[in-house]
Amino acid sequence: MADPHIRSKMDKIDYLTVIIYRLGFTFCFPVIALLPWQAELPFVTVDLIEKLVFVCAIMCASSLHIYMKSFRLLLQMATWVGLICVLLGYPEIGLGGAFITLGGLCYKEYFCFKIPGLPFQPVILVALWFSLQFNIELTSIILSSVASLLFLVVSIAKWRMPLHFDIGDKTKYEV
Repeated sequence: MADPHIRSKMDKIDYLTVIIYRLGFTFCFPVIALLPWQAELPFVTVDLIEKLVFVCAIMCASSLHIYMKSFRLLLQMATWVGLICVLLGYPEIGLGGAFITLGGLCYKEYFCFKIPGLPFQPVILVALWFSLQFNIELTSIILSSVASLLFLVVSIAKWRMPLHFDIGDKTKYEV
């Protein structure tokens, strides 16, 4: 988490990771919105949208700027464990790992932006995961719409602030 009043010197890696992190949120908007519809889309192969959810989660997890090492590793590990589940043939469980990362990051971003509904994003994503697993179509459509709208709002808020806000005070990071 950043201290916006502190402007640490940023290198190219800092700029790159902040942009990758923000793009991960931005891409979540259309990807999460399409999750319930992936079977009906003619241009989409089976599970393509779920793979794109992982791309978004990996973009965010690989570029976290959170001071506390334990939280940073927890959010990163959820995506990596989820990816291992997918590789072992359990994509339905793996998607939950990506949702843990994305939901946790939305919860973190609430403290920066105070966007109404954002602290509930982890719960919305858990409910979306369950509705997708049990093929509850209407619930999946509603939850994916709400979740994707929240991703859109948070990504707009992220892109409106200067890049150095994501970095904060480099001396506070636990390595």
